[in-house]
Amino acid sequence: MRRSVSTVEPGVLRQAGVTLVELMVALAVALILSLSVLGVLEFSTSSNQNAATLGALNNNVRAMLTLLTRDVGSAGFMLGAAQSQCALTLTQDSALGGQGPTVYPVWAQTQTHGTALPFATASQPAADSPTYPSASSGIATDVLLTAAAPSVPQYVVGDTSGTLLPAPIATAAYGSWSNATMADGQLQLSTVSGLTAGDMALLQVPMQGGLVCMRVPISSIGTGSMTSTPGGTYMPSGGYSGFGAEIPSSYGTLGVGQLQHARVIDLGASQDAMHIDEYWIDNSSGYPVLMRSEYSGLTDQLIESDAIAPGVVSLQALFGTVPQGAAAGTAPSFKKWSDVNPATDQVVSVALAVVTRSLYDDRGYTAPASISIPEPASGSKLVDSFSDYAVSAAEAHRHFQVSTVIVQLRDTTWN
Repeated sequence: MRRSVSTVEPGVLRQAGVTLVELMVALAVALILSLSVLGVLEFSTSSNQNAATLGALNNNVRAMLTLLTRDVGSAGFMLGAAQSQCALTLTQDSALGGQGPTVYPVWAQTQTHGTALPFATASQPAADSPTYPSASSGIATDVLLTAAAPSVPQYVVGDTSGTLLPAPIATAAYGSWSNATMADGQLQLSTVSGLTAGDMALLQVPMQGGLVCMRVPISSIGTGSMTSTPGGTYMPSGGYSGFGAEIPSSYGTLGVGQLQHARVIDLGASQDAMHIDEYWIDNSSGYPVLMRSEYSGLTDQLIESDAIAPGVVSLQALFGTVPQGAAAGTAPSFKKWSDVNPATDQVVSVALAVVTRSLYDDRGYTAPASISIPEPASGSKLVDSFSDYAVSAAEAHRHFQVSTVIVQLRDTTWN
């Protein structure tokens, strides 16, 4: 009889294997758990990145507004108070190779593609013609400029009328011409107190078209007189007669009678005594950056140009104006600079609007088609208004921030 052979050894239990179905179920469960964990990690990473981006955006905006507010609030500080809003500025300046822009306490120019910025020359590339906004864009943005002293520690009484002026850089003196010619560059003054030979000065002459300002050197100081030597870099060869030839006929004719009512403001000798600060948007790096260029108020030479805040896509300014000599408390009318008449309007405040965007996309966010910009506070008259920002297709997943502020000009407290 044949004996059967068993495949299982005595005392050994049979092992059951994992079936293919069980293995696939286990892999599916593991995959789902892994994807869930990855989703949580990705969301956390994205949230952290967005929080960091928005945090950096907020920090940049705060720093930018601090600087803008400081510069605008000090506008005109070197120009002898609010009454000295020049309707025309004349200079003999080698830095620009001709007449530069008229210098106001604060003013603006619409920034358009390829249009030269104020003070731009071939030797000052930081202010060459900007490429922002693009030629086909309808973005509204301004070049904002202010004229001020970078640091003035105190006020002093500048003349017998009690006018407050920044010390020690500026002073006031009034002409008292009796028998002189305009060609010799000499100006007879009721006082020369505070004027220093070797400094530059701003001569303010009231004419029928408004206040005409001339930047002149203080070559020497005599008894009751100041001389600006004709024929130098900053004085026409014909003296004040040379400046007179450059004044449009709408202002009348410059003569001894007008110079008798002139006011002299000593601007100092150093190019750091008075600055022109220019804010504009540069796009040469591939993304918009708010730039701040500093020029010497004495020579118009570029001192430096710095990037202030990346992602600024629009800077707009409205100027709060009241009629010259208006009573205190008069509600300002807010105008674009193109509607401000320096001969009749006194700028007492500036409303600023800054639109900033993040530099990177957030695919979980879709921006609105238009970014609304609120108008200046109620109680003021709106002759003009801010322009809302239209979001382009390339910016659809960017975060935007709008900041607005009204800055009172410090020099208006001198009245």
